[in-house]
Amino acid sequence: MKEKILIQRIEEVTGQHYDSPKDFDKLSQQIFFKTEEMVSPSTLKRLWGYIDSASSPRSYTLDVLARFLGYRDYEAFKVDNEHADVQSDITLCDKVSCEDLAVGDLLELSWLPNRLCRVEYLGDGRFRVVEAQNTKLSVGDTFFCSLFLSHEPLFVDKLMHDGNGPFVYVAGKKDGITVRRLRPSAL
Repeated sequence: MKEKILIQRIEEVTGQHYDSPKDFDKLSQQIFFKTEEMVSPSTLKRLWGYIDSASSPRSYTLDVLARFLGYRDYEAFKVDNEHADVQSDITLCDKVSCEDLAVGDLLELSWLPNRLCRVEYLGDGRFRVVEAQNTKLSVGDTFFCSLFLSHEPLFVDKLMHDGNGPFVYVAGKKDGITVRRLRPSAL
């Protein structure tokens, strides 16, 4: 399937693997928000192979998806991706930057399998673990991090763990993490 590279690139850019109806609804909305052109969730499901289809995708659909990635149309995408070993690109995934946080703000970080860590922002890019479940991190550990990206690995610097360190630590190495902001009363 020649559209496989297009699908891979969309998943890379959005930081999302699409495998549920809710995922395709969200992608349809993202596409419309960025391009002001509609591709229905059912069309996306057929293209991704989530539901069976004997027909090939319409050129309109492929053009819109290519525009979602920043190309003029699908032909321009194909020319630019003849060698699809892309090592870098812009990501559209959810993010939290230290610039957006105030001292005392809480983040919830989760990753597979069944890992959960809640951290409090201390200022100047520094965080303290306030809750840890099924992870090597412990309550009271501190680390530095300036940017959290959903569906990407988390790299922290100067981790002080159980009185030892500093270490560099990575979470969600294979499948990435999910990050969300919490209200201080969420603990």
